[in-house]
Amino acid sequence: MRKFCLNCGLDMPPETTVCPMCGVSLAGEDSDFVDRLIAALRHPVPDRAGLAINILADMLHEPRAILPLIHLLSTSNDAEILRQAVQALGHFGDPRAVEPLLALASRLETALIVRRAVVDALACIGGDGAESGLWAALEDPSASVRELAQAKLAELKRSL
Repeated sequence: MRKFCLNCGLDMPPETTVCPMCGVSLAGEDSDFVDRLIAALRHPVPDRAGLAINILADMLHEPRAILPLIHLLSTSNDAEILRQAVQALGHFGDPRAVEPLLALASRLETALIVRRAVVDALACIGGDGAESGLWAALEDPSASVRELAQAKLAELKRSL
């Protein structure tokens, strides 16, 4: 079995106690699996952070991941990680994510795939705040985001 540093991602033998790459103590590696996955959300290798997001949201549906995922919305610049985090928050359906999702979608530098994911997530979360966010998405500079928001609002009307 191999061990990976949760700070830098270095692959090392299991008996290693201090990461030879970044110097981080590996004594806390005995924390529970969910804590380790949440720590991996900050992993410098996007594939590993993305895998942690998928496991926490899709496989475990772990509610302890919601606040760290919300935090990720304001700290990551990686479009794919942001898309995955947004999708996961939609999967959880927690209304605490609405305001941070709206803030992310309103930033000019937010990638198109992320803004589209925000529209999907808001539709999954539902509620007045999310619906207001869908109405706001009708003003997005991208036609594809506007069309998606319009479709999601139409779905909401049909479900009432």
